[in-house]
Amino acid sequence: MEYAVESIDLSKAYGSNVALDGLNLKVREGEIIVLLGPNGSGKTTFLQLISTVLKPSGGTAIVMGHDIVGEPLKVRQVATISFQDPRGFWRHKPSHILSFHASMYGVPGQNRRELVERTLKEFDLWDSREKKFMHLSGGQAKRLEVAKLFVHRPRLAIFDEPTTMVDLDGKRTIWDKIKQLREEGSTVIVATNEVREAEYLADRITIFAKGREVVTDSLSNLKDSVRGGDVVDIEFAQPVTRAMVDELSSVRGTAKVSLVAEGRLRVQVNRSEDWLPEVTRRVYSMGVKLSSIKVTEPSLDDVFMQYTGGGGP
Repeated sequence: MEYAVESIDLSKAYGSNVALDGLNLKVREGEIIVLLGPNGSGKTTFLQLISTVLKPSGGTAIVMGHDIVGEPLKVRQVATISFQDPRGFWRHKPSHILSFHASMYGVPGQNRRELVERTLKEFDLWDSREKKFMHLSGGQAKRLEVAKLFVHRPRLAIFDEPTTMVDLDGKRTIWDKIKQLREEGSTVIVATNEVREAEYLADRITIFAKGREVVTDSLSNLKDSVRGGDVVDIEFAQPVTRAMVDELSSVRGTAKVSLVAEGRLRVQVNRSEDWLPEVTRRVYSMGVKLSSIKVTEPSLDDVFMQYTGGGGP
């Protein structure tokens, strides 16, 4: 099976409000794909459709070989979602919540206690295991919501904003555990508004806007696609001349050349790895000496701006 998830003209509308608009998205088996987009872009709606929490208004999706419309029970056996807002009965305790979740997915009783104990410790919830859900802090409740997926390790693990309300140490723990899921054979989908989270986790990134997929690709390819996205600061051992500026401007891939000091230029280029060797050759052929070169890649925010024309995710 090449695709763990394949949506086919998948749509969801609430009256006149279209939350998802004919989405055709393919998720490869065994990858971590991160959905990035602003609030209201359709990320959560997509996750809740493919996990059968919601029913589509049109189209469908195939999840691990099962149709979300015709085979919702089979989909739930292979796909589990960690919700954006932690969910639990207010009087239940973390240990009971995880034990119940494990039992629902057929984890044998003799293994359940050990697995729950290990999971509570891994997510820094052991000391809170006897607290009632209503007494957990926001960060504790969120870690518990994420931890549910680690007591049975679904074939498709779905995370909606997995580190909101979680401190920095907790974020890194959750990110590493999500990567571990992928390494152990799960396919993972993560929706987030955090650029750092997307960069850390993603094998591929899908940018959403207005209920549609704008682009899907690897982070490196997305950054390479930003026109003039690489910024190269070049310092020379002598003052910059007009001839030097003209020579650099003529190199293929140059978007903009700016003089920032008497002996320094800042150049916006496409794919600096291709641009720099040619520039170095030309500069030396002119008898000009280079003092330093510094390259800054475009950020994921730059990618987002290029594809959506709006503010950051």
